Amino acid sequence: MTDDTVLYDAQPPKQPPYPVSFDVEGPAEVSRLSTAFRIILLIPLAIFAGIIGSVGAGGLLGGLILAHWITILVRGRPVGWICRAIVAIQRFTYRAYTYYFLITDQYPPFEGDWNVNYEVEQTERIQRKQLVIWKTLASIPHVIALVVLWFAVVVCVVISWFAILFTGRFPLGLRGFIVGWLRWGARVGAYWISLRDEYPPFSLSAEAAPASTTTHVWSGIGGFVLAGGAIGGIIAVVIATSNLEEAEVSYAGLLTGESSPTLEVQNMEVTLIGAADGYQMSDNLFFSDEGERFVLFTAEIVNVGSFDEEIRDEDFELKDTEGDRHEPAVVSYLGRTGPIDLEEKTFVFVRVIFEVPLGEDPVQFEFEPTALQRAKFEFK
Repeated sequence: MTDDTVLYDAQPPKQPPYPVSFDVEGPAEVSRLSTAFRIILLIPLAIFAGIIGSVGAGGLLGGLILAHWITILVRGRPVGWICRAIVAIQRFTYRAYTYYFLITDQYPPFEGDWNVNYEVEQTERIQRKQLVIWKTLASIPHVIALVVLWFAVVVCVVISWFAILFTGRFPLGLRGFIVGWLRWGARVGAYWISLRDEYPPFSLSAEAAPASTTTHVWSGIGGFVLAGGAIGGIIAVVIATSNLEEAEVSYAGLLTGESSPTLEVQNMEVTLIGAADGYQMSDNLFFSDEGERFVLFTAEIVNVGSFDEEIRDEDFELKDTEGDRHEPAVVSYLGRTGPIDLEEKTFVFVRVIFEVPLGEDPVQFEFEPTALQRAKFEFK
């Protein structure tokens, strides 16, 4: 055979597996008793794992991830002990998951070896340009796939629960699928956190290599399109569900007992039925500050919907000629203090008292039961 001979049946060299390894050495037999009461036994474990493994505000893992990102932005490379701490917390969290999913009946230890093997090969450099935004977008297709598979995982866990109660064994095929799903999630988590830059494969297999650059780029583009569509959908829903009702009202007419037009927001009809400027409280328990005066508005609110509605003091606001906004000094609901639940098909008279500077006049009264529902009365 000459040097020019072409081997058409030669296979390309096999790529090494993704540098995040995850596997579970679950026992062949699982305790029926522990499985039967697992939902009760996992409560303290779930609380502890939630505290240390939360990426939200106040979570230990979230603080470490933020510190990790900052060090990468500043130094261009990670800090070893921070990475090891993140991996240690995730390792315990995955131990908890295997207990949740019935793969083992051994309560996860807080330290030391166990049957869950989770390791991330530490790297010296992490790309700043991929940090957070790009990796979040590129992770979206993975997250969608994992969410879809989550429903299958739930079904597998339910089937396995009954199988263990009857046979004492976790079905190997279902076990392999759940472990693969956890492995896939572990890879995506390590990528998003920026423990690694390689793009995770769309695979449950332990031997899967990093995805190609083409897959990485198209996933990022797809994530951008999906995120844009989701944001656009949210904006459309907000616009569709928001409701601003406005009416012009004669302030002088209100002072003489002339009612305003009726506005409807959040299944409640609101009508201003009177006002008193320079109002004096009859019990003499409250006095306005120097240079201020009390202005009283009386409103009728009718619940025309099919459910009870809550009315709170902070739902009311007054704007004066200087543009300053005032919260109520006192709100009375037929002599009661709020908040109140206005039952369906009932009404309430509300007396709202504001403290306003002597030289300013009210120009706008608002009732805002939710951020998307607002009744605004403009005074002329």
